[in-house]
Amino acid sequence: MSKETLINLRDYLLGSLSYEDRMWLIDELDDTGKGLESYCPYTKEELDARLEEAEREFKNGEYLPADEAFKHIAQELGIKNEPQRQAV
Repeated sequence: MSKETLINLRDYLLGSLSYEDRMWLIDELDDTGKGLESYCPYTKEELDARLEEAEREFKNGEYLPADEAFKHIAQELGIKNEPQRQAV
């Protein structure tokens, strides 16, 4: 997997996970012996600004539906037959 793909995946996950899920993931990764710093390329202020921007965009209807986001990720990762997601 290319570095750019990994960066995009990281940014997507950080942008889509709840705060609690991000903290859980960081704790899980931290348990592997790597420090928290290696998983947080942004400051708290930068993350807050990104979250505020994302919330503004969402309120204005400027977002990518989950199905489209998964298609983009599958395409980026070279997955030919992406799994079918069930509507809830």
